Amino acid sequence: MHDKEYLSAAAMAVARQLAENPVILSIPIDPDVADFMGAFVEDALGLADVIEDGLLTVNGQGEVLYEAR
Repeated sequence: MHDKEYLSAAAMAVARQLAENPVILSIPIDPDVADFMGAFVEDALGLADVIEDGLLTVNGQGEVLYEAR
């Protein structure tokens, strides 16, 4: 079984457990399965975001500077 197939099957098993018993307070889940299910969302500011917002500039010496606004 490939990783994606395993992760999908494991996610379905978790969803099935929750559907069968919605009052369960917690279900132990492998971190890889939780990540596949979207549990770990990265909200950090990335380089692409900074460039897209035009906050990076290059000075006369060729140094890249971040301008906080």
